[in-house]
Amino acid sequence: MKRILALVMTLVMCLSVMSLASAEPNTEISGYIEVGGWPSGDDGFKAALPGFNEMYPNIEVELVFTDTTAHHQSLQTSLAAGSGAPDVAMVEGAYIAQYKNSLALCDLNQFGAQDYKDDFGPFKWNQAISDDGTRMVAIPWDLGPTLLYYRTDVFEEVGLPTDPAEVTALMSTWDGFKDICEKVSIPGQRWALPSAAYPYQWMFINRDYYDENLNLVLEREGDIDCLNTCIDIRKNGWDMNVDMWSGEAYAAYQAGTCVMVAAGSWFSGFLKTDIDPDGAGHWGAVALPGGMPATNWGGSFLVIPEQSQNKEAAWAFLTYMLCTAEGQNAMFKAVDYFPAYEPAWTAAPELYEVGDPYFGGQAPNKLAAEIASKVPAVYNTIMDTTAEGYTISSFNAGYEAGETAEQIRDRLGKDIEVACAELKLQQIQTLKDAGVWKGE
Repeated sequence: MKRILALVMTLVMCLSVMSLASAEPNTEISGYIEVGGWPSGDDGFKAALPGFNEMYPNIEVELVFTDTTAHHQSLQTSLAAGSGAPDVAMVEGAYIAQYKNSLALCDLNQFGAQDYKDDFGPFKWNQAISDDGTRMVAIPWDLGPTLLYYRTDVFEEVGLPTDPAEVTALMSTWDGFKDICEKVSIPGQRWALPSAAYPYQWMFINRDYYDENLNLVLEREGDIDCLNTCIDIRKNGWDMNVDMWSGEAYAAYQAGTCVMVAAGSWFSGFLKTDIDPDGAGHWGAVALPGGMPATNWGGSFLVIPEQSQNKEAAWAFLTYMLCTAEGQNAMFKAVDYFPAYEPAWTAAPELYEVGDPYFGGQAPNKLAAEIASKVPAVYNTIMDTTAEGYTISSFNAGYEAGETAEQIRDRLGKDIEVACAELKLQQIQTLKDAGVWKGE
């Protein structure tokens, strides 16, 4: 009984200390840290820094930001060299599989990372755990629940409903989606999508190309119907046949001559600030069409390199930004990085439940939360980023060759296997080193 009472008292003391820590500034942790990443992460951190500075007044933070590719190249070089890395670094979701087994990154379990496990969805949390299950090298920052954005003004012009519930019902089948594509398109002047290949790419947005035995898994429910829809869209000239990130596509989104585009919910911020800042009231958002399951596109993580000279301050920064509702929601409000930290969703109803004027009073963040709660955990590999690029190029090549949907899928499989052969050997070796390889 005395032992139980002692345990209870210890727990009460710990909770009291935690409560105090959340209410009073922590002046014991001090020093300088450098935080590296890519835009618009810096804008997010700047928005949350006043709260962090109030909590940790003796920690000085410098933000060192560059473009996404340059940041990851520099981080990789610095980790290999053992010097030059920031104390805290962003890692994009596409790269996390390359880092999760890295001994050049701190095992965050030593700081108590597992205390936060239940506050994050397993599909994102599990991505940062080493293959042997012993180390946690990153904490998730944001998610990308995948939404289909559409021009409500064009829908209204052609007699289509603009209400999200009605649009969702119309798009629930691939035939319904094709009907919408036909109605909004004007050959040579206005197009439904940037590329007809994108609906097929959406099937793999979770970057779940391989299973745990590293078998390439391309066959999935509805894939042939989806591919046939892509073929029909291209055949009828309903797509621009351009990259969705091209200047040509951006101009078309703004002008309303490219009517739909799908992306992670972070795209809401892109629309508001970069692509169509004057487009308030012209956009809506729904879940993906054709009965596709809930899926996630991207999202980033924060890591602490082993070479950091101030890990205590780095961990304080990381946990304030990613493991508090205050930090996450300050950043979310600034840059539309949808929090992976789930308590943030209920802490600020005005950010998630209230209609957004830009989206005509719709609340796309509420939809994003619903989608995020349904995304399954998947297995990611170092091959995924390379494989992802072929969903577009293999479709285009197959279409030009007059191939059927089944033939295009076969082409994609062959293209990926050839392109990823070296990477697959590296992945197998990594799994062998971890003692978890189950293949031959």
